[in-house]
Amino acid sequence: MSQLAAKPAAATRLRLRITAAAETIVRSGHPWLFADSIHESNRPGQLGDLAVIYDRKDKFLAVGLFDPDSPLRVRILHAGKPQTIDAAWWQARLAQALVRREGLFDATTNGYRLIHGESDGWPGLVLDRYDMTLVLKIYTAAWLPRLDEILALFTEKISCECIVLRLSRNIQPFAEKQFQRRDGQILFGASPEGTVIFFENGIRFEADVLRGQKTGFFLDQRENRREVELLAHGRRVLNAFSFSGGFSVYAARGGAKSVTDLDISAHALESAKRNFALN
Repeated sequence: MSQLAAKPAAATRLRLRITAAAETIVRSGHPWLFADSIHESNRPGQLGDLAVIYDRKDKFLAVGLFDPDSPLRVRILHAGKPQTIDAAWWQARLAQALVRREGLFDATTNGYRLIHGESDGWPGLVLDRYDMTLVLKIYTAAWLPRLDEILALFTEKISCECIVLRLSRNIQPFAEKQFQRRDGQILFGASPEGTVIFFENGIRFEADVLRGQKTGFFLDQRENRREVELLAHGRRVLNAFSFSGGFSVYAARGGAKSVTDLDISAHALESAKRNFALN
């Protein structure tokens, strides 16, 4: 886990000082630091560096992941009192995210978000579960130098058969050229044969984890889909921009008179048909 730990004492740690306005924003809990907020650094930062931010009185303010090529220069990992960012710290951060999900789901739901980016203290990173397949979505190149160590941590702490890497479109060319990482790459286990089938509140859905939008399904809309189910009884439902028909299947189960999916993508509509057939 050496890359996830702070750099050795012999190395020159990246130290940043920021504007007064940015200090206030960081103290308020904002998870991002933009390039124009930095007015002093002790050396040029490298991709994935742990950047330590100090206030005007030279007191520790925060630490985050540094990206020298992004206007969103630092993604804050921790703010407040100084902490040692080592392997144990990362393990504890992951454990916190997993504990938050304990007891939320039963056997009728095995598709849900395990790590929700900034909300769980993993800025620019999402980890979704679809049954025994995990999908890791990265929105910042700052995670790329740490990918092997993250993978080792996830496979050690989370039971799974496969981990798929998904990359935000803006970092895909860089990731492939500099790190030989590509969107849809299998990081662990065997590649799924076709789509992955999972349960959400007793409804079966397919997720195209290799090429689909986001991580293959919009898991963050689960509660909204349940609300549509409660409202749909006896109504004619139009689902515009329907994607793979998640809201539509819920509406049908809720007793809608009819459900119509509308989407520009023929591929998405075919997926919606298969989701109805699964149920």
